Amino acid sequence: MAKQITRDVAISEVMQSLRRIIKSLQDYSQTVSSHFGITGPQLWALKTIYQRGSLSLGELSKGMYLHPSTVSGVVDRLEKKGFVLRDRTEKDRRVVKVCLTPKGKMLVRRAPNPVQGKMIYGLRKLKKEKLNLIYESVQELVGIMEAQNLKVTFIFDEV
Repeated sequence: MAKQITRDVAISEVMQSLRRIIKSLQDYSQTVSSHFGITGPQLWALKTIYQRGSLSLGELSKGMYLHPSTVSGVVDRLEKKGFVLRDRTEKDRRVVKVCLTPKGKMLVRRAPNPVQGKMIYGLRKLKKEKLNLIYESVQELVGIMEAQNLKVTFIFDEV
């Protein structure tokens, strides 16, 4: 049975936990940026392409649980840095696949695993009931913060 705590202790612990999550993402992004010259989200995109092979923007966005327009901006920045190429397929020139360059592959092999991947992996392992509880709780927090209509992109994606 779960330990009963006071309302104030629960609020304090929720706030501390949220700060830890944000700090973890911030620290990770700063480390990746200073060591590799890219952001955590950019590394996440590179790792996803590395693991799954050449992907369309739609496939990449699904794999990263993000909107295609968000992923498109990340791919633009990675392409400018020489880590990825956009390649049109010969069958259908409208289909554009994103693939790693040799420079991108070399970076991926040296870089740590993305922190977002840890979170997704952990969430995938949860039982459906527990995941739904977290989902409902996070949705409630978004409502409390009146943040339902905020346009979101990656956290700490500025490099």
